[in-house]
Amino acid sequence: MENYSILVVDDSQDNLKTISSFLKETELSLTILKAPNGKIACTLAEKKLPDLIILDWEMPEMDGIETLKCLKRFETTADIPVIMCTGKMTTSEHLKTALEAGAVDYIRKPIDKTELSARVYSMLKLSESYKEIKLLNATKDKFFSIIAHDLKSPFTALLGFSNLLLESHATIDDEERETYIKFINDGSIKTFKLLENLLTWAQSQSGRIEFTPEKINIETLINEIILLLTETAENKEIKLIANTDNSLFVNADKNMIDTVIRNLISNAIKFTPKGGDITIKSHTITDNNNQKFAEISVKDSGVGIPPEIQSKLFKITENISTKGTEEEAGTGLGLILCKEFVEKHGGKIWVESEVKKGSKFIFTIPQIS
Repeated sequence: MENYSILVVDDSQDNLKTISSFLKETELSLTILKAPNGKIACTLAEKKLPDLIILDWEMPEMDGIETLKCLKRFETTADIPVIMCTGKMTTSEHLKTALEAGAVDYIRKPIDKTELSARVYSMLKLSESYKEIKLLNATKDKFFSIIAHDLKSPFTALLGFSNLLLESHATIDDEERETYIKFINDGSIKTFKLLENLLTWAQSQSGRIEFTPEKINIETLINEIILLLTETAENKEIKLIANTDNSLFVNADKNMIDTVIRNLISNAIKFTPKGGDITIKSHTITDNNNQKFAEISVKDSGVGIPPEIQSKLFKITENISTKGTEEEAGTGLGLILCKEFVEKHGGKIWVESEVKKGSKFIFTIPQIS
């Protein structure tokens, strides 16, 4: 059962206890957050992003209407459904005021347990719909952004250099000709990789990628990928170091995990300056339930990632595109694919990084003996 979080805002401790008690008696799996005033509610909502807010109207300093307006000012909290909870909601004018401020429902005091339960169920469904619509819009925007910019730009360069060769091949010297050919070749490889990621992502979004797990030796897979990317790393004088456990097996879709590891190492190469090194590790960890997981990490000696960017890396709703140490372009699509594929296996992915000291991307997937 999905776990929902609900923020209850009321200046009365008795009301907070009553509403929390009623919510706990529902069949829902809930995390209940509490705030004694509007100011704390706005801060808590922005930090925790609850699925629903139950908001008292009559509070000192910052009443429910002012709190609503505060929540609607911020993009992160603007779409969270709010139920206005008050004994003041006795006229159509009061209801109009609440709805115009941004409330989507209301409930009168004293609280009726059955009514509260019904409205909470209804609003949580609305919250899910908001999230789905936001995700669909972000996915569509990301797709068109990649087609309009990230695919169009490299083709413009490819066409430019190929036209130069076509029109001037008889008059340019061998060195210049080789330079143009190298630009075309490098551009073609990068564009193909982007297109490959784009098509894989499109298949993933449409549910057309089959999930076919098999027994895989992680060390063997990592070594295959390192062999594939060695030339790219050597071009930047970067060392790829493997520190892997040869007894580590997982039941996983080989194509998906290959995509994850390949994207992480490719990104590490992109953001590591010449002469740097990248270490790929794999080992076993055990969680609190005594379940064993394979933990795979890719650590670089690159530029690092600022904290405010780290939290956005795996979100389709964010537009993160950073150039590498030699102006290598990227879309951020690879990391989004990584997250989808890792979670498909029941694992997790995250990043640890410090600016100018490098980054470490880690993911886990369940291990088999």
